[in-house]
Amino acid sequence: MAEAYKPINGGGTQLRPFNTHKRWVATDLNFRTDGYQISVIKGISPNFGEKINVSESIGLPAYRETDQIDNSNSNSTEFLKSKHQKVVWSGLNQMFYKHRPRIERDLFASASIFSVPHNRMGDGLRPGSITVTDTSMTGSTSQISIKDIKVNEHNGNLIDDSLDTGSYVPFGNLIGYWGFNDEVVSRDSTIDEIVEDRSGYINNGYGLNINYTPGINTTGATASERLPSGTKATFNGSDSYIRINHQNQYKFFETNDYSVSLWAVLPTSQSDDTANYNSLVSKRGSSRDYGEDGLRNSVLRRRNIVSPIYPLDIQVNNQNAGADNGKIHISLSNGLTTVTASSTTAINDNTAHHICFNKTGSHLELWVDGVKEQTGSLPTSGSIDNITMRGISNRYDIVLGSKTLSDGWFEDVVSSHNVLSGSLDEVRFYNKGLTQSEIEGLSNNHFVSGSAYQTHTIGEVFYHHGLMIVSDPRPLYKYIWTGENGNWDYGDETAEGTVSKYGWKTRYKSTKQLHELNILCEVGANEFNVSQNPTLKRNNDVDSPILKSFVTGSDFRNYFTTIGLYNPNGDLVAIGKLASAIQNRSDVDITVKVRMDLDGPFGAPGTGSLMTGNTATITETSPGKFVWGKLDRPDILVGGDFGEAHEPKPDDTSSVDSPDVITPPPPTLPADVPTNTPPSESPKNPNVNYGGYSK
Repeated sequence: MAEAYKPINGGGTQLRPFNTHKRWVATDLNFRTDGYQISVIKGISPNFGEKINVSESIGLPAYRETDQIDNSNSNSTEFLKSKHQKVVWSGLNQMFYKHRPRIERDLFASASIFSVPHNRMGDGLRPGSITVTDTSMTGSTSQISIKDIKVNEHNGNLIDDSLDTGSYVPFGNLIGYWGFNDEVVSRDSTIDEIVEDRSGYINNGYGLNINYTPGINTTGATASERLPSGTKATFNGSDSYIRINHQNQYKFFETNDYSVSLWAVLPTSQSDDTANYNSLVSKRGSSRDYGEDGLRNSVLRRRNIVSPIYPLDIQVNNQNAGADNGKIHISLSNGLTTVTASSTTAINDNTAHHICFNKTGSHLELWVDGVKEQTGSLPTSGSIDNITMRGISNRYDIVLGSKTLSDGWFEDVVSSHNVLSGSLDEVRFYNKGLTQSEIEGLSNNHFVSGSAYQTHTIGEVFYHHGLMIVSDPRPLYKYIWTGENGNWDYGDETAEGTVSKYGWKTRYKSTKQLHELNILCEVGANEFNVSQNPTLKRNNDVDSPILKSFVTGSDFRNYFTTIGLYNPNGDLVAIGKLASAIQNRSDVDITVKVRMDLDGPFGAPGTGSLMTGNTATITETSPGKFVWGKLDRPDILVGGDFGEAHEPKPDDTSSVDSPDVITPPPPTLPADVPTNTPPSESPKNPNVNYGGYSK
């Protein structure tokens, strides 16, 4: 223990948090090593009807899914191999996706997960530090470039930095989006009460007898690049439809610009051939009103209407149309004048085609696969008095895959519903006329550069969990981090020797919060002016109080080289060594700033009584012997508040025999305590401190 002390006042300390970062570079060659211990895992969605045994406890008592895993395939090796991946997917869904607003990012049919262990990320991943280069689907000749964009302090988006977003339609103009990608696996739905709208308006649709199948194929030079993307809605040609309730944003006027974009896969012939066309999108065939049932109760009725006034109608000609079979026909009408546009190319070839209904100014444009097929012109003259122009707005529902409802009000007389045989996908409504570049972008579903999905976000990162998750309906991103076929099959090393042919490189920075403690140690002009060097004492005796004669003169100046910091209990907690000795001055004060970094395992470390202004005292008990006078209430920082530290119990005499510790005197009882009460049973006054022991 040092032999010269000076308390530090409360203003002499400063505790400042700061973040430190460490850069990590993991590849498919080293991520399994002890230096990284990264986990790369896959998740795949369970089939509908198959329940995965995953706990759920968010705002609810912990429970498990009521239906357990079907064991009918338990003897199948491939079945068992996929089980853990289904558990992974279900666990991710429960933790990060199931309870979030549905307009946010989805967990799609498959997910690739990059999991950083806690000892390799500290307090979390640093936002904006993640970059991934991956060749899993492209080979070593090209790569997918991924980086993160911070959304908030908890999570960020993983984006494909190589995609050109310049042709994307502004999201603010999107007033309806039914992409069906929330249906993560193929299934038949007799009644689907929630066909999700991802435009932000959350105008969900209602589906009847819809079959959800693998979505529109991507385009590319090879068969490996022509793969299904997402999920599409398939109509049976008999009684299926998707109904979307009318909302104010769909009340289009002839003075408005608006557009509809969709993908269609159509067979060579239609099952419903009662007319010469079948309906893709209609806003003229369904209305809502209230009537009375047999008991005179008010009921909502869905009525079939074939209105002469409508803002949009998209049809495909069927085999009854002769040479026009498979051609697209669009129209709008004010009741007197119908404006139409038709394609010159038939698209009933079981291949995905993009269709755009584009109302801009006084023109109605039909685009097929990014090419303008035909333009119709709206009347520009007329008046309300002679009703030459009535307007095109109506309040009818939007119907996909049918003109009228197969289960509409039974009193309606409709000869044909014009139900579609075929599929629709990526149906979007915009409150603007689209430009050529925007339409071309919507019609581009290329394997690598496609923009049909109008997003470059392919996944998410959860910074505090150390999880990077890539999940996207496009096949290009299916095997990120997991190799050519998703089985961690990375192939041979490249010529550079840093990654494999179908490998990856992931860079990120970990974060660790430290605390910088600054302490001002003040040495007054007349303080610390006696050296503690034992060679300066008589007979070189460290315990001698007498100094040698040559150091007692006024010309002698001592130096200090070391500063020790002690806690209120007299324990040495830190030693600071000066780069060079500092000479004491008799004319000016000296202040030494001690700076140290603290790593608190349970949050911000406290500085004890140094932050309160309460200081302990030093008492000399004999020449050269000192005792640290402990505080009655040494204060410590606990979660930002000052709390009371507790001394050892009175029967703990472990320190009494120490020659440097004076045995504390027995506590003095207050006057109001009866003297005949045994000390062990004496009641204690809560307002009295008994020798520093816990009250």
